[in-house]
Amino acid sequence: MYVKQLELTNFKSFGGTTAVPTLKGFTVISGPNGSGKSNLLDAMLFALGLSGSKGMRAERLPDLVNHSQVKRGHSVVETKVTVSFALEQSDLDTLGDDAQDYIAPPSAPAEAEPPSRTGGSAAGATTATEADTVKLLEVTAPQQSGPEWRVTRRLRVTKQGTYTSTYAMNDQPCTLSELHQHLSRLRIYPEGYNVVLQGDVTGIITMNPRQRREIIDELAGVADFDRKILQARDKLEGVREQEERFRIVEQELVEQRDRLARDRLKAEKYRQLRAELHAKQQWEGVLAHRHLGTQIEALTQTLRSEATQQTALQTQIQSMDQEVTRLTDQLRVLNESVKALGEEDQLKIQGKIAQSEAELRQLERQYEMVHQNLQGYHAKVENLEQQILGHRQQITQQQTAAQQVEGEEIQQLTQAKMKAEQALEEIRRESQHLASSADAWVQQQSQLRQQIDQQRANLDPLRSQQVQLQERREQIDRQQQAQSIELQGTEAGIQTQQLQLTEIQAEVQESLTRIQSLAEAVAQIDQEVTTHQQTLERLVQEQRDKQRQLDRLEAQDQAQQEAQGTFASQAILNAKIPGVCGLVANLGRVEKPYQVALEIAAGARLGHLVVEDDQVAAAGIELLKAQRAGRATFLPLNKLKHPKDLPELGYIAGSVGYALDLIDFEHRYAAVFAYVLGNTVVFDSLTSARRHLGRFRMVTLDGDLLEPSGAMTGGSRSQRSSLKFGTAAVGESRELQALRLRLTEIDQLIEPLEQALAKGQAQLRERTQQLGAERQRHREAQIRSEQLEADLTKLLQRRHQLQDQVQTYAQDASAATQRLLELEESLPQQETALSQLQAQLAELEQSQAHGEWQTLQSRLRRQETQVAEREAALREAQQRLQILGNECDRFRERISLGEQEIQATQQQIAQAQADQHHTLEKQQDLEESLLKLRLILEELEEKIGAQRQARDAKEQQLRDRSDAKQQLAWQREKLVEAIAVHQGQLTQLQAQHQALESELPDPLPEIPESLGLEELKDQLKQLQQRLEAMEPVNMLAIEEYDRTQARLDELTQKLQTLEQERTELLLRVEKFTTLRLQAFQEAFKVVNENFQEIFGSLSDGDGFLQLENPEDPFQGGLNLVAHPKGKPVQRLASMSGGEKSLTALSFIFALQRYRPSPFYALDEVDSFLDGVNVEKLARTIQVQAQDTQFLVVSHRRPMIEAADRTIGVTQARGTHTQVIGMQLREQAANAPVPAEA
Repeated sequence: MYVKQLELTNFKSFGGTTAVPTLKGFTVISGPNGSGKSNLLDAMLFALGLSGSKGMRAERLPDLVNHSQVKRGHSVVETKVTVSFALEQSDLDTLGDDAQDYIAPPSAPAEAEPPSRTGGSAAGATTATEADTVKLLEVTAPQQSGPEWRVTRRLRVTKQGTYTSTYAMNDQPCTLSELHQHLSRLRIYPEGYNVVLQGDVTGIITMNPRQRREIIDELAGVADFDRKILQARDKLEGVREQEERFRIVEQELVEQRDRLARDRLKAEKYRQLRAELHAKQQWEGVLAHRHLGTQIEALTQTLRSEATQQTALQTQIQSMDQEVTRLTDQLRVLNESVKALGEEDQLKIQGKIAQSEAELRQLERQYEMVHQNLQGYHAKVENLEQQILGHRQQITQQQTAAQQVEGEEIQQLTQAKMKAEQALEEIRRESQHLASSADAWVQQQSQLRQQIDQQRANLDPLRSQQVQLQERREQIDRQQQAQSIELQGTEAGIQTQQLQLTEIQAEVQESLTRIQSLAEAVAQIDQEVTTHQQTLERLVQEQRDKQRQLDRLEAQDQAQQEAQGTFASQAILNAKIPGVCGLVANLGRVEKPYQVALEIAAGARLGHLVVEDDQVAAAGIELLKAQRAGRATFLPLNKLKHPKDLPELGYIAGSVGYALDLIDFEHRYAAVFAYVLGNTVVFDSLTSARRHLGRFRMVTLDGDLLEPSGAMTGGSRSQRSSLKFGTAAVGESRELQALRLRLTEIDQLIEPLEQALAKGQAQLRERTQQLGAERQRHREAQIRSEQLEADLTKLLQRRHQLQDQVQTYAQDASAATQRLLELEESLPQQETALSQLQAQLAELEQSQAHGEWQTLQSRLRRQETQVAEREAALREAQQRLQILGNECDRFRERISLGEQEIQATQQQIAQAQADQHHTLEKQQDLEESLLKLRLILEELEEKIGAQRQARDAKEQQLRDRSDAKQQLAWQREKLVEAIAVHQGQLTQLQAQHQALESELPDPLPEIPESLGLEELKDQLKQLQQRLEAMEPVNMLAIEEYDRTQARLDELTQKLQTLEQERTELLLRVEKFTTLRLQAFQEAFKVVNENFQEIFGSLSDGDGFLQLENPEDPFQGGLNLVAHPKGKPVQRLASMSGGEKSLTALSFIFALQRYRPSPFYALDEVDSFLDGVNVEKLARTIQVQAQDTQFLVVSHRRPMIEAADRTIGVTQARGTHTQVIGMQLREQAANAPVPAEA
C-alpha cells in the first residue's frame, strides 16, 4: 500500500484543484521558502485527521481555506483534500473479508483546470531547454491499475466564520473515529509518526523525559491496558460498595438473628417445660409403692451375692499378681538373651534380603524380556540363514551343473568337434588328391562341389543362427516369464509399502498436528504461567516494600503516640477494662472557632483517661506495667474534687470567656474539665491578652498561651496528628490505612495466584510431558516412515530395473523374431538352390560313375554332417552354461540382501546379549549377596530361634495373665460400684416405703415405677420456678428466626459471590498491570535496539535509550544517551543542535521501525544538519524506502540527489502554488536540480 495521489482544492496556498500523483519509493518535495511545499503534508494531515489546526500551522480550521477564495466574498467557501491509496494484494490478504469495504468503486478522472489557475504540473519526465528551464505541464491522474481506497475531507466555511468539517471514505460519509479504525487496519496510527513535521523533531528534543517515555507507552498500547485497569477498578469499586451495603445489612441481620436465636431458644425451652409440667402435675400426690417391696428384697439378695463375688475376685487377683510378677522376671531374662544374640542384626538382614529379592525379580523380568527378544532375533537369523543356505545350495547345484557342462560336456564336445574337423580336412585332402587326376568331369564335379560347399557355407551359419535365435527366443520367453513373476511380486510389495507408507505418513501428519496443538497449548500455558509468576513476584516484592513502609510508619506513629502519651491510653482502651469512661478528648464537644484555643489550653491533659473510681485506675496501671506499654494519667471520678465556682469575669476587652464555659460535656465530668482547663480565659488575639499578662492563664484563638507567671508560648503549630476535642484516640493516617488495605488485597491475591500458578505449572508439566511423548512417537513414526521410504525406493528401483530388463528382453525377442522371419523367408530359397546343385552333382555322378569318388564324397558329406552336429551340440552346451551363470548371479544377489539383514539382526543380537550378560552379572551379584545374607540370617535364626520362641511364648503367656488380671480387676471395681449403688438404692427404697405406706391414695394412679414422689415434687417445683423465671417469652421468635436465618444465608451466599468477584477483579487488575509492564518492556527493548542500530549508521557512534527508573518505568522518564564519534557520552540536553537533531531523528526512525506503516512523510527534518549528515540521513531513508514509501520535504542537495524522483513546488507570480515532477533516476543527466540551500 502507498499514497497514490493527493488532490487539493483551495487548500492553503493551492488555488483551484491540483492533483499530485505519487509513486512508491523515495520522493523529495522541494522548492523555495514560502512556496507551499509543506502544505502538501498539511493536506495529508488534514484529510486523514491526524492533527489539529495547530499541527497544520493554522490558528483555526477556516485558516486552511485558500485566501483568494475568502477574499472573493462568497457566502460559503470550501476546501477539499482527497488522499488516494493504492491497495496491493498483501493488503487485501491482511484485510481478509473486510477488503471489499476498502476498495473504491471506479470513478471518472476529474478534469484538470488550466495551468494558469491551478499551477498544476506533470509528474512525468521533464527535459531541460537551452535556458535550463523546466516547462510546467498539466498534472493528470495516473491510470488506475489496481484497487484503491480514497479518503476525502471537506471544510465548508460560512461568511460568519462558522464551519463544518466532514469525512468520507470512498465517497461514503463517515466519522473521524471510523476513519481512524480503518487507518489502523492499514497500519496508519494517529499517535504514530507517519507524518513528521518541522516541530516534531524539536518536540522530541524539548520534551521532558516523562513525555518521551509516554511515546513508547502509546506504541506499546499501555493506554489500552490503563483503560482496562480503570474499567476493572470501576467494577471493583462498584463491587466494594455493594459489598459494604451487604455487610451493613449482614451485621443488622446477624444482630437480629442472634437476638432471635436467644428468644427462640427461650421459647422452645419454655414450651417444652410447660408441656412437661402439665404431664407431671397429673402425677402429683401419687406414690409409686407398687414395686418397692419387691425391689427391696431383690436388692438385698443382690447385695449378698455381690459380697460373695467380691471376696472370690480378690483372691483370684492376688494369685494373678504373683503369676504376672514371676512371668515378667522370666520374660526380662529371655529378652536380654535374645537381644544379646543379635535380634536387631537379624531384622536389618531381613530388610536387605527383601530389597535384594525385589531387585532380583526386576532383573529376572528384564532378562526374560531380553531373552524373548533374542529368541525372535535368532529365529529371524535362522530363517534368513536357511534361505541363504537354500540359495547357496541352488548356486552349488548350478555351479556343479555348470562345471559339469564346462568341464566334461563342452570339453568332450570341443574335442569331438576338433576330431571331426580333422577327419573332414583329411577327407578333403584325399578328395583334392583324387580330383587332381580327373579330367573335365572331375573339374565339373569339383565346381559343383565347390558351389555346393559355398552354398552350404552360406546356409549352415544361417541355420545355426536360426537355431540360436530359436533358443534365444525360448530363453527370453523363460526370462520374461520369470521377470514378470518377480515384477508382479515387486508391484505387490510396492503397493503394500505404499499403503503402509501412506498410513505411517498420515500418522506422522496427525502426530505433527497434535504436536503443533500441544506446542501452542504449552506456549499459551507457559505465557499464562509467566504472567502469573511475574505478577506473583511483583506482588511479593510490593508486599515486602509496603510492609517495610508500614513498619516504618507504625514505628513513627508509635513513637509519636508515646511522645504524646496516647500509646499507653490506647493500650488501656483496647483492653476494654470495665469502668473506663474514655479519653478527656472524647468526653467534650467544642465549636470549631474555639477548638484550637481549647486544645492548646488543655495540652497533654486531653490524653488523660477518665475512669469511674481509683480501683479501675489501679487496674489500668498494673496492666501498663505488665504489658510495658508506657505510662498514663488516670482521672478517677470518685476522687476528683468538685470544682469551685469561677469568679465573675466581667467585661474585659478582647475576652471571649472562660474556657470551661466554651465546652459542652455531661455534668458528671465537670470535675474532669475543671481539672483540665482550670480558670483559663480565652482571648480573641495576642494583643488583647497581653494587656492582662500575669492576671489570668490565657489562650488566644490562634493558640498562643500566656501563663500567670508571665511565660508566653506561641508560634507555628505542628501538623502532626494529635488529640482533638470530639475525636477518639489518634487514629491511623490515610497513608497507613491505604497501606493496610493494599497489604490486605495482596494477601488475598497471593493465595489464588499461587494456586493458579501451581495449577498452571502442573498443566505445563503435564502438557510438556504429553508434548515430549508425542514428539517421541513422531520421531518413531518418522523413522518408520523413512525406513519404509527407503524400502519403497529400493523396490521402485528394482521395478525400474525389471521393467528395463523386460523392455530389453522384449526388444531382443522382437529382434530375434524379426530375424527368424527373415531367415524363414531366405532359407527355403537357399535350400532349393542347394538341392538343385546337389541334383546336378548326383546326375553328374550317375553319368560318370566312379566308385571311389562316390565313396569319398559320401564320406565327405557324412563327415561334414558330423562336424555340424558337433558345433550345434557345443553351442547348446555353451548356452546352458550361460543360463546357469545368470541363475547363480540372481541367487548371489539374494544371498547379499539376506546377509545384510542378518548383519543388522546380529547387531541387535549383540546388543541384546550384552544387555543379557549385564543383567546376568547383576543377577549373579545379587544372588551371591542374597545367598550370603540368607546364610547369615540362617545362622542368626539358628542362634536365636529357640530363645525367640521361648520369649514369644512367655510374652503370650504374660499377656494372657495380664489380660485375665485386668479383667478380674475391672470386674471387682464394677462389683464395688454396683454394691454401693445397690446399698444406696436399698436405703432409699426402705425410707420411701415406710414414709409413703400410710399415704397411699385409693385407687393408685398409673405412674412410672421408677419415679419417686420427692423427685417428682422437686421436678414440679423446679419446672414452675423455671417457667416463672423465663416469662415474658416471645413465642413468635421461632418462626422469625428461621426467616431471618434464610435471609442471612442468602446474603452470605451473595457476599461470597461478591468476594469471589472482587478477587477475580483484583487478579484481573494485577494481570493487566503485569501485561502492561511486559508490553512496555518488549516495546522499549525493540525500540532501543532500533535506536542503537539507526544512530550508529547516522552518526558513526553509538547510543542507547535509558530509563530513569528501570524497576518501575512508569514512575520515571526516558533519556536519549548518545556517544557521537570522537566525543564523550552525552545526554540529549548537553548536545549541539545537529547532534540533537540526529539523535531525535534516530529515535523517530526507531519508533517507525517498531511499528512500520505503508508510507512516511518528513517535513524538512534535515534543516539543522550539515551536508555530511544530510547525506547519511538520505542514505538511511533511501534504504528504508525500498520497502516503504517516503515523501520528504527538503531543499538540501544530498537529499534531492538520493531521491528516486523530485516534486518541485513554487508560486507563480506570487499567487497559487505550482508543482512539477522530475524522475531523477532515469534522466539524472538532463534534469535540473535546485541548488543547495
